[in-house]
This record gives sequence, structure tokens and C-alpha cells, in this order.
Amino acid sequence: MKINNLNIEGVGGIKQLNLNFNDRMNLLCGPNGIGKTTILESIAHIFSNGDTNILKRNVASEISKISAEIDICGKVENKEIQFDTFIPETKIRFNGFHLRTSGLIVLKTTRTFQYQALQSVSKDSLKEDFILWNDAINGINLTDIKNWFVNRYLYSPHLGALTPEQINNFELAKKCFSLLNKDFSFSKVNASSNEIMINTPNGEIYYEYLSSGFKSIISILFGIIKEIEFRFKDPNINANDFQGIILIDEIELHLHPEWQEKIVDILLDVFPKVQFFVTTHSPHVIQTAKPKQIIALGLENNNIIQRELPNIEFGFQGWTIEEVLLDVMGMNSLRTQIFKTKIMEFEQAIEEENSQEANRIYSILENLLHPENTLRKLLKFQLAGL
Repeated sequence: MKINNLNIEGVGGIKQLNLNFNDRMNLLCGPNGIGKTTILESIAHIFSNGDTNILKRNVASEISKISAEIDICGKVENKEIQFDTFIPETKIRFNGFHLRTSGLIVLKTTRTFQYQALQSVSKDSLKEDFILWNDAINGINLTDIKNWFVNRYLYSPHLGALTPEQINNFELAKKCFSLLNKDFSFSKVNASSNEIMINTPNGEIYYEYLSSGFKSIISILFGIIKEIEFRFKDPNINANDFQGIILIDEIELHLHPEWQEKIVDILLDVFPKVQFFVTTHSPHVIQTAKPKQIIALGLENNNIIQRELPNIEFGFQGWTIEEVLLDVMGMNSLRTQIFKTKIMEFEQAIEEENSQEANRIYSILENLLHPENTLRKLLKFQLAGL
């Protein structure tokens, strides 16, 4: 299942926006409040059913419309939902493409990693239709991934206890520990405490002792694998054969820039048949993206638009972070206000040939600039000219 096209009219801050999507990865970027999360929510609501107060009508519109063209195994279907609610506490009742909700997995920004003690290992959750509809709107539960992993570990040695697909998914989950760093690997689950143990270059540690960034990626991967397994029981499917849609809000949460560069390729590698929709504020995520994977949003005449980007063979993999921030993500400036103010004052002092003032401001700029910044030499030349 893939989404070919999404049209949004009068939803949140979006007056009218039409988007065509990549079959595999769609990275939504742009300033805060530009509508990235609104796009994710619009997709989620297209596949859900019931009441919600998350989406609201644009203040300048009379009615809100969301329509999508969805490809299901080569057959194209269209779905549209409408509403006119603007008051925050008023809920919308809608009827989306809810017969296909099992093919949509949503991860919101509320991804936490507090320690969880397992006194016992519980059975799998039942994923009835109304739960799937709720998960599309509110996001899947990640607090039960430890229970799922320990359950599969305990039953995996027993012949016939797990299906071939469950065994495959458990083996896939174990490999996830090495995806970020080949020196890390799954060790065992302690029988006395139900604690997951990880091999590291410094010795065996508890899963909870991994960095928040490491656990963030593991939680995303485990959460998706577990969710696929819980949803598809008859027949069971391998998680890496899932042909659905996954939404992830702010993918870079908790991640060091080095891991932000890796996360897109990891997702595409682990789930090779999934269509992803991901929001990001990270230039490192954008920098490593492939051509036609990026949807850059901007403003034009107070309307939210998709900004046109260069269609180049290697995407932005050769661009600097500064170039990505300015020309792809739409930042107006990479300098702080104090720096811009002092540069203007320095240029004015040079123009007025005020040597004393120019030297005073230069001493401030010297403390503001990076020690190796070439601008230092240019400013010195200007001072020498006085």
C-alpha cells in the first residue's frame, strides 16, 4: 500500500497544498508552524475512523478537505474526508479509509525510555479495529516493546512455540543492536530479572544503560516490528515484508548528528517495502537523503507551498550543513542577532573612518568568531585601511 498523492484544503495553517510522494522515503522539512505535522495528521486521519479534535479548519476557509490517492497492489483508490470545525474542544466525526488502517503505523514525538522492570512477561496485545483507529490518531504504544522482546526470547528455544514469522522478526530485532555500531550486539535476557543484556566494547551492560539516542532508534525499530507482528495474525507476516505506510514525527529526537545521518538508511534497510513519511528539523538527515526524497515547505504570499529544489543526481550529499540550512530548509540566516548587529556597526565605523570605534567593535567580533574563521583576516585588512 502506497500513497501517490495528498491534497489538503483549509486544514490548520494550510490553505491549499497538493503533494506527490516518493514510493519509499518522504522527508518533510521547513520552519516551525509550516504544516509538517499537519501533513502527517492528515494522512493518519485518512486511514482512521471516529472522533478527533486534533485537526481544525483553517480560519480563512469555510470547509476543510483532505483527499488521497492510494495504491493498493496496483489498484488505485481515492478517499476524501471533510469537516468544518474550528473550536478547539469540539470533536470531528469522520469516516476514513479505515478498512486499511492495519497498513498504517504512526510514531509520535512522545517517545520515552524510562526504566521498566518486568515482574512477569505478558501475552501479546489484541489489535481490534477500534484500537487500530485510535493508534492512527494517537500513535502506537512503545512501552511494551521490552515485554515483547523478552517474550520472544523466552519462547524461541521451544520448537513450535513461535511461528516462522515470529522467529524471523525476533532475529531481525536482535540484529538491530548492531546497526548503529557493529561493536554492539544482543547478549541474553537474564532469567532472574527479565533484563535485556547488551555486549559492548566495554563489557556487558543492561539495555537501559544504552544512550538515549541508541534507545531511541531501537525503540522505533522494535516498535514497528512488534506492531506488525501484533496486527497480522492470520496470516502472520515477516516484518521486513510489510508493505504499508509508516509515519514518524521528528525522527532526529535524542540523536547525535552522527546518528541522524544514518537513521534514514537504517529504516529503509530494515523495512525494504515500506513507504515512510518523516518530519525533521535536522540538516544532517536532509544532507544524506537521496534525490526526490525531500519535501521542503515554505511560505509564499502567506500561503504554505512546496518549495522547488534542485533535481541533482546525488541529492545534497555533497552540500555543506550551511548550504542545506539556507537553500533546502529555508533558513534566512545562520548568524546570531548580536553578530549581525556588530558587523553592521563595524562597517559603519569603517565607512565613517572612525578608527577608534572600528577597533572597539573588532575586539568584540574577535571574541564572537571561530578562531579559524577567515573573516578575521578580512576585518583586519579593513582596519589596516584606516
